[in-house]
Amino acid sequence: MTTTTPGGYLDTTDDLLEANAAMRTAVLARKKRLVSDADDDDHPVMADPEDESEDTADPLHERLAPHKSSRRFLELLDEMQQLHASKSRDYGSEEDPLANIRHGAELVDIEPWRGCMVRIADKVQRLRTYCRTGRLVHEGVRDTLMDLAAYSLLAIVLHEETQDAATATDER
Repeated sequence: MTTTTPGGYLDTTDDLLEANAAMRTAVLARKKRLVSDADDDDHPVMADPEDESEDTADPLHERLAPHKSSRRFLELLDEMQQLHASKSRDYGSEEDPLANIRHGAELVDIEPWRGCMVRIADKVQRLRTYCRTGRLVHEGVRDTLMDLAAYSLLAIVLHEETQDAATATDER
């Protein structure tokens, strides 16, 4: 039997251990009711051969795991990071990975982020063509969408730089 202090706290270490064991038993029983036929091979803790705890699925973490669409989105962001690094080597310079965008904008006397907007408009036009005809000759839909996403992010970076430069000028 557990004893408690007037404030409701357990008196001894033995009482605490007994209460902890009862709580663990209740939690494990509840997990068994919530999850049936769980596959332990997919759970990092349960797949651990040295883990001697009772193997039950963890419904809380399963609910918090990202949806497969979110996982795919994050994979595409990783791919976009690699694509940016690769294209920066091809189109940029060692000093400035966005040199091509800046130089193109400079040629027509617009801000670099606006130059990105022109490139975005080109990609949208490609997609409009695809929607109308169902085909593209050179670059596929996926590549066009990846470029569109990349140019959108680059436009944000360049717009922020423009805003930062304007703020720095105003502060002088």
